[in-house]
Amino acid sequence: MVTETLPAAVSTRRSRTLLFLLYFLFGSLAEGCQGIVLLWLVYDLSHNAFLVSVMVMLGYLPAAVIGLLFKRIADRGRADRIARSTNLTLACTSTVLGVQQLAAGHAVALVLTVIGVVQVVLSLAKMLNKAALNRLIRLAFADQDAAQLLKTSSSVSLIGQVAGAGLAGLVLTQGWIAAGLLCAAVAYAASAGSLALGTRGAEAAECAARDGAGVGDYRDEGDGRLAAGTAVRVAGGAEPERAVRGGAVGKIRWSSALVSVLVFSVPSSGALQFIAILLVPLSRQVAPDQPSYYAILGIVAIGGSITASLLLSANLVTAGQVMGWALPATAALALLLATLPSRYPAGLLSFLITVTITAHVICMQVLTNQLPRPQEIGQFAVARNVVASLAKASFSLAAGTLIEVFGLSTASVVLAGVLAAFWIGWLLFGQSLRAPAVGTA
Repeated sequence: MVTETLPAAVSTRRSRTLLFLLYFLFGSLAEGCQGIVLLWLVYDLSHNAFLVSVMVMLGYLPAAVIGLLFKRIADRGRADRIARSTNLTLACTSTVLGVQQLAAGHAVALVLTVIGVVQVVLSLAKMLNKAALNRLIRLAFADQDAAQLLKTSSSVSLIGQVAGAGLAGLVLTQGWIAAGLLCAAVAYAASAGSLALGTRGAEAAECAARDGAGVGDYRDEGDGRLAAGTAVRVAGGAEPERAVRGGAVGKIRWSSALVSVLVFSVPSSGALQFIAILLVPLSRQVAPDQPSYYAILGIVAIGGSITASLLLSANLVTAGQVMGWALPATAALALLLATLPSRYPAGLLSFLITVTITAHVICMQVLTNQLPRPQEIGQFAVARNVVASLAKASFSLAAGTLIEVFGLSTASVVLAGVLAAFWIGWLLFGQSLRAPAVGTA
């Protein structure tokens, strides 16, 4: 039984929230910097959009394949240890990339091979990290606090990505590729350290009790399992459920709402990656001999993502509005991008596209954390990660192929058509997600 006073519990909750936000900030800074540097480096060495798409695909497809095997054990083990270990793995892989650039940065075949291998490792590390992090957030925070943390973390992550993109622009302009990758490694290490401090001295289930969940005592068996018969929280303020005895993990109880989250995660997750691929050759087309313009486009796009997060956090738009109109709006903007491929329209349209499509992604992320039962969170997070990874890999490969064979304009038109098709599917079959509780996502 936890006997902390209310002021101490509030202080602990605030400190933990701050450390979790620092985790998101440093991690997204590293990812933003490394992602831009690597994609530009691959395109600069190969001048081939298809090869860029292959590298991006390697960053998602392994997670999709392995995730199918990993799903049943996603809710086992110590989530805090898994999350810290995967973040340290990310730091190590970034260090390897930086050292390789210092040692043999002009050996094209070697550089591309190392990047491909590292992308596979990053894919698997991020898959494990997402599942563990969803468990940590759901168990360490009360339901409302968890939802608010997810929304706030989206804004913090986007700020980190802007900083990372700005850093990437600087290193690309100066030709400091190795320095940029080593900075990403340091940021990943700082992210792992923040998470270690945020989970230090408190097991996840105990943290939930400190937050005043009011659902009884929690006890951890030492490997991340709740003790048999302990109570666990469920989303939406419902009555506590009993944990599966002995910490066993049951199968997901699939509902139309959970299936809809998976299905309609495809267009937004895929489209976001499609646009990321498209921006690389687009920047070279509208601003040749200016490497920093790609980083500028990245910053503009991230600014759109921040705007989407702020709109949702401030409740200026609801999740129902986003899920109803984000896809057709993005489709229309993609058509405009096909007809206005010049410098200033490209920047504006990149901003608007990422506003609409990121808002849709955020809604899907919140639903992923809040809809499943507590003992299903890790499994469902992995299931959605598999679907999203397959979507990202497929859309990335399609983007590279279409750009190389038919050009930028045709690729944009095809994207618009796919999004329109999913929107029609939403109108026909997406009614199960139109619940009032989703409006705060």
